Amino acid sequence: MKKGNPIALLPIGVFLVLYLGLGLLFEYGLHIPMGFYNIPIVIAFLVAILVACLQNRAVPFEEKLVIMGQGVGDKNIITMLLIFLTAGVVGRSSAQSVAYFMLDIIPARFAVAVLFVVACFVSTAMGTSVGTITLIMPIALEVAQASGFDTALCTGSVVGGAMFGDNLSFISDTTIAACNGQGCAMKDKFKGNFWIALPAAIATLVLILLLTMGHDTAPIDESYDLVQIIPYVLVLAGGVAGINVFIVLLTGIVSRAVIMLLTGQ
Repeated sequence: MKKGNPIALLPIGVFLVLYLGLGLLFEYGLHIPMGFYNIPIVIAFLVAILVACLQNRAVPFEEKLVIMGQGVGDKNIITMLLIFLTAGVVGRSSAQSVAYFMLDIIPARFAVAVLFVVACFVSTAMGTSVGTITLIMPIALEVAQASGFDTALCTGSVVGGAMFGDNLSFISDTTIAACNGQGCAMKDKFKGNFWIALPAAIATLVLILLLTMGHDTAPIDESYDLVQIIPYVLVLAGGVAGINVFIVLLTGIVSRAVIMLLTGQ
Protein backbone atom coordinates (compact mmCIF):
# COMPACT_ATOMS: atom_id res chain seq x y z
CA MET A 1 0.00 0.00 0.00
CA LYS A 2 1.41 3.35 -1.07
CA LYS A 3 1.94 5.74 1.83
CA GLY A 4 0.31 9.17 1.57
CA ASN A 5 2.28 12.40 1.68
CA PRO A 6 0.79 15.10 3.96
CA ILE A 7 2.82 17.76 2.12
CA ALA A 8 0.46 17.26 -0.83
CA LEU A 9 -2.19 19.10 1.21
CA LEU A 10 0.01 22.22 1.46
CA PRO A 11 -1.83 24.17 -1.33
CA ILE A 12 -5.15 23.66 0.48
CA GLY A 13 -3.54 24.83 3.72
CA VAL A 14 -2.15 27.93 2.01
CA PHE A 15 -5.57 28.78 0.59
CA LEU A 16 -7.30 28.36 3.96
CA VAL A 17 -4.68 30.46 5.74
CA LEU A 18 -5.02 33.25 3.17
CA TYR A 19 -8.82 33.12 3.13
CA LEU A 20 -9.30 32.97 6.89
CA GLY A 21 -6.42 35.34 7.60
CA LEU A 22 -7.59 38.03 5.18
CA GLY A 23 -11.19 37.50 6.28
CA LEU A 24 -10.34 38.06 9.94
CA LEU A 25 -8.16 41.04 9.03
CA PHE A 26 -10.87 42.69 6.92
CA GLU A 27 -13.71 41.91 9.34
CA TYR A 28 -12.10 42.57 12.73
CA GLY A 29 -8.84 44.38 11.98
CA LEU A 30 -9.91 46.88 9.33
CA HIS A 31 -13.61 46.72 10.33
CA ILE A 32 -14.78 46.31 6.75
CA PRO A 33 -18.47 45.30 6.66
CA MET A 34 -18.95 41.73 5.37
CA GLY A 35 -15.17 41.37 5.40
CA PHE A 36 -15.13 37.73 4.32
CA TYR A 37 -17.12 38.64 1.19
CA ASN A 38 -14.56 41.29 0.21
CA ILE A 39 -11.64 38.89 0.07
CA PRO A 40 -9.94 38.68 -3.37
CA ILE A 41 -10.60 34.94 -3.45
CA VAL A 42 -9.17 34.56 -6.98
CA ILE A 43 -5.79 35.74 -5.69
CA ALA A 44 -5.93 33.18 -2.86
CA PHE A 45 -6.66 30.47 -5.44
CA LEU A 46 -3.77 31.62 -7.67
CA VAL A 47 -1.33 31.57 -4.76
CA ALA A 48 -2.46 28.06 -3.81
CA ILE A 49 -2.06 26.91 -7.43
CA LEU A 50 1.42 28.45 -7.56
CA VAL A 51 2.38 26.52 -4.42
CA ALA A 52 1.08 23.33 -6.04
CA CYS A 53 3.11 23.99 -9.17
CA LEU A 54 6.29 24.50 -7.13
CA GLN A 55 5.89 21.13 -5.45
CA ASN A 56 7.40 17.89 -6.77
CA ARG A 57 10.00 19.35 -9.12
CA ALA A 58 10.52 15.91 -10.64
CA VAL A 59 7.33 16.51 -12.64
CA PRO A 60 7.68 19.05 -15.51
CA PHE A 61 5.57 22.20 -15.31
CA GLU A 62 3.73 21.34 -18.54
CA GLU A 63 2.73 17.96 -17.11
CA LYS A 64 1.45 19.66 -13.96
CA LEU A 65 -0.82 21.83 -16.11
CA VAL A 66 -2.14 18.70 -17.80
CA ILE A 67 -2.83 17.10 -14.41
CA MET A 68 -4.66 20.22 -13.21
CA GLY A 69 -6.69 20.34 -16.41
CA GLN A 70 -7.72 16.73 -16.00
CA GLY A 71 -8.73 17.40 -12.39
CA VAL A 72 -10.81 20.46 -13.28
CA GLY A 73 -12.46 18.49 -16.09
CA ASP A 74 -13.68 15.77 -13.71
CA LYS A 75 -17.41 15.11 -13.99
CA ASN A 76 -18.04 15.93 -10.33
CA ILE A 77 -16.22 19.27 -10.57
CA ILE A 78 -18.07 20.31 -13.73
CA THR A 79 -21.37 19.25 -12.19
CA MET A 80 -20.67 21.31 -9.06
CA LEU A 81 -19.81 24.37 -11.16
CA LEU A 82 -22.96 24.09 -13.27
CA ILE A 83 -25.17 23.58 -10.22
CA PHE A 84 -23.48 26.52 -8.47
CA LEU A 85 -24.16 28.77 -11.47
CA THR A 86 -27.83 27.79 -11.78
CA ALA A 87 -28.91 27.16 -8.18
CA GLY A 88 -31.05 29.95 -6.77
CA VAL A 89 -31.98 31.30 -10.20
CA VAL A 90 -35.70 31.03 -9.42
CA GLY A 91 -35.54 34.49 -7.91
CA ARG A 92 -36.57 36.79 -5.06
CA SER A 93 -40.25 37.13 -6.04
CA SER A 94 -40.85 33.41 -5.60
CA ALA A 95 -39.26 33.36 -2.14
CA GLN A 96 -41.25 36.41 -1.07
CA SER A 97 -44.49 34.86 -2.28
CA VAL A 98 -43.81 31.70 -0.26
CA ALA A 99 -43.06 33.73 2.87
CA TYR A 100 -45.95 36.18 2.66
CA PHE A 101 -48.42 33.46 1.68
CA MET A 102 -47.63 31.51 4.85
CA LEU A 103 -47.60 34.67 6.96
CA ASP A 104 -51.05 35.46 5.60
CA ILE A 105 -52.69 32.10 6.35
CA ILE A 106 -50.98 31.48 9.73
CA PRO A 107 -51.59 33.74 12.77
CA ALA A 108 -48.99 36.48 13.17
CA ARG A 109 -47.91 35.21 16.59
CA PHE A 110 -46.32 32.25 14.78
CA ALA A 111 -44.36 34.53 12.38
CA VAL A 112 -40.91 33.43 13.58
CA ALA A 113 -41.84 29.76 13.20
CA VAL A 114 -43.14 30.56 9.71
CA LEU A 115 -39.79 32.12 8.80
CA PHE A 116 -38.04 28.91 9.84
CA VAL A 117 -40.39 26.68 7.83
CA VAL A 118 -40.18 28.95 4.78
CA ALA A 119 -36.38 28.95 4.92
CA CYS A 120 -36.44 25.13 5.11
CA PHE A 121 -38.68 24.93 2.04
CA VAL A 122 -36.91 27.56 -0.05
CA SER A 123 -33.39 26.24 0.62
CA THR A 124 -34.47 22.71 -0.24
CA ALA A 125 -35.91 23.96 -3.53
CA MET A 126 -32.97 26.26 -4.34
CA GLY A 127 -30.05 24.11 -3.22
CA THR A 128 -28.21 27.01 -1.62
CA SER A 129 -28.23 28.14 2.00
CA VAL A 130 -26.52 31.48 1.28
CA GLY A 131 -28.99 32.24 -1.50
CA THR A 132 -31.89 31.47 0.82
CA ILE A 133 -30.50 33.71 3.56
CA THR A 134 -30.04 36.52 1.03
CA LEU A 135 -33.65 36.21 -0.13
CA ILE A 136 -35.46 35.63 3.17
CA MET A 137 -33.42 37.81 5.53
CA PRO A 138 -34.98 41.12 4.37
CA ILE A 139 -38.39 39.59 5.06
CA ALA A 140 -37.22 38.47 8.51
CA LEU A 141 -36.16 42.04 9.31
CA GLU A 142 -39.53 43.34 8.14
CA VAL A 143 -41.28 40.77 10.34
CA ALA A 144 -39.15 41.76 13.34
CA GLN A 145 -39.93 45.46 12.89
CA ALA A 146 -43.65 44.96 12.22
CA SER A 147 -44.32 42.37 14.92
CA GLY A 148 -41.90 43.32 17.67
CA PHE A 149 -40.19 39.93 17.69
CA ASP A 150 -36.50 39.97 18.54
CA THR A 151 -34.41 40.59 15.42
CA ALA A 152 -31.76 38.05 16.43
CA LEU A 153 -34.43 35.37 16.87
CA CYS A 154 -35.89 36.06 13.42
CA THR A 155 -32.42 36.04 11.90
CA GLY A 156 -31.46 32.77 13.60
CA SER A 157 -34.67 31.12 12.41
CA VAL A 158 -33.87 31.95 8.80
CA VAL A 159 -30.26 30.75 9.08
CA GLY A 160 -31.33 27.49 10.74
CA GLY A 161 -33.96 26.77 8.11
CA ALA A 162 -31.51 27.59 5.31
CA MET A 163 -28.99 25.08 6.64
CA PHE A 164 -31.68 22.40 7.01
CA GLY A 165 -32.82 22.69 3.40
CA ASP A 166 -29.37 22.94 1.89
CA ASN A 167 -28.44 19.68 3.59
CA LEU A 168 -31.40 17.87 2.01
CA SER A 169 -31.65 19.60 -1.37
CA PHE A 170 -31.58 17.51 -4.53
CA ILE A 171 -29.80 20.28 -6.44
CA SER A 172 -27.07 21.28 -4.00
CA ASP A 173 -23.67 21.22 -5.71
CA THR A 174 -21.81 19.69 -2.76
CA THR A 175 -24.53 17.09 -2.21
CA ILE A 176 -24.39 15.96 -5.83
CA ALA A 177 -20.60 15.79 -5.76
CA ALA A 178 -20.74 13.70 -2.57
CA CYS A 179 -23.28 11.30 -4.07
CA ASN A 180 -21.31 10.93 -7.30
CA GLY A 181 -18.10 10.36 -5.35
CA GLN A 182 -19.68 7.65 -3.19
CA GLY A 183 -21.71 6.13 -6.01
CA CYS A 184 -25.07 6.44 -4.26
CA ALA A 185 -28.41 7.74 -5.53
CA MET A 186 -29.63 11.17 -4.49
CA LYS A 187 -32.91 9.70 -3.27
CA ASP A 188 -31.05 7.32 -0.95
CA LYS A 189 -28.92 10.15 0.41
CA PHE A 190 -32.05 12.22 0.97
CA LYS A 191 -33.74 9.41 2.87
CA GLY A 192 -30.68 8.87 5.05
CA ASN A 193 -30.18 12.57 5.86
CA PHE A 194 -33.89 13.25 6.31
CA TRP A 195 -34.15 11.15 9.46
CA ILE A 196 -31.09 12.92 10.87
CA ALA A 197 -32.16 16.47 10.01
CA LEU A 198 -35.87 16.12 10.80
CA PRO A 199 -35.51 15.62 14.60
CA ALA A 200 -33.23 18.67 14.77
CA ALA A 201 -35.73 20.72 12.75
CA ILE A 202 -38.65 19.64 14.94
CA ALA A 203 -36.69 20.45 18.11
CA THR A 204 -35.80 23.87 16.67
CA LEU A 205 -39.40 24.56 15.72
CA VAL A 206 -40.64 23.61 19.20
CA LEU A 207 -37.99 25.85 20.79
CA ILE A 208 -39.04 28.77 18.55
CA LEU A 209 -42.68 28.27 19.51
CA LEU A 210 -41.77 28.22 23.22
CA LEU A 211 -39.69 31.39 22.91
CA THR A 212 -42.47 33.26 21.08
CA MET A 213 -45.39 31.92 23.12
CA GLY A 214 -47.80 34.58 24.35
CA HIS A 215 -46.44 37.29 22.07
CA ASP A 216 -49.25 39.50 20.74
CA THR A 217 -48.61 41.12 17.40
CA ALA A 218 -50.49 42.79 14.58
CA PRO A 219 -51.13 40.88 11.35
CA ILE A 220 -48.41 41.17 8.71
CA ASP A 221 -50.16 42.27 5.54
CA GLU A 222 -48.10 41.98 2.36
CA SER A 223 -49.13 41.09 -1.18
CA TYR A 224 -48.07 37.82 -2.82
CA ASP A 225 -48.74 35.81 -5.95
CA LEU A 226 -49.22 32.05 -5.65
CA VAL A 227 -48.14 31.61 -9.28
CA GLN A 228 -44.63 32.61 -8.19
CA ILE A 229 -44.41 29.46 -6.03
CA ILE A 230 -44.78 27.11 -9.04
CA PRO A 231 -41.02 26.93 -9.88
CA TYR A 232 -40.17 25.80 -6.33
CA VAL A 233 -42.89 23.14 -6.40
CA LEU A 234 -41.65 21.84 -9.76
CA VAL A 235 -38.04 21.65 -8.57
CA LEU A 236 -38.98 19.80 -5.39
CA ALA A 237 -41.31 17.42 -7.20
CA GLY A 238 -38.67 16.67 -9.83
CA GLY A 239 -36.03 16.02 -7.19
CA VAL A 240 -38.26 13.67 -5.20
CA ALA A 241 -39.19 11.84 -8.41
CA GLY A 242 -35.51 11.24 -9.15
CA ILE A 243 -35.42 13.23 -12.40
CA ASN A 244 -31.97 14.26 -13.66
CA VAL A 245 -30.77 17.32 -11.76
CA PHE A 246 -30.14 19.39 -14.88
CA ILE A 247 -33.65 18.68 -16.19
CA VAL A 248 -35.03 19.70 -12.79
CA LEU A 249 -33.02 22.94 -12.85
CA LEU A 250 -33.99 23.67 -16.44
CA THR A 251 -37.64 23.14 -15.55
CA GLY A 252 -37.35 25.62 -12.69
CA ILE A 253 -35.55 28.19 -14.84
CA VAL A 254 -37.98 27.89 -17.77
CA SER A 255 -41.06 28.05 -15.52
CA ARG A 256 -39.63 31.12 -13.80
CA ALA A 257 -38.95 32.78 -17.16
CA VAL A 258 -42.50 32.05 -18.37
CA ILE A 259 -43.96 33.51 -15.16
CA MET A 260 -41.81 36.63 -15.57
CA LEU A 261 -43.07 37.08 -19.14
CA LEU A 262 -46.71 36.60 -18.14
CA THR A 263 -46.72 38.64 -14.94
CA GLY A 264 -43.85 41.06 -15.46
CA GLN A 265 -42.37 40.09 -12.08
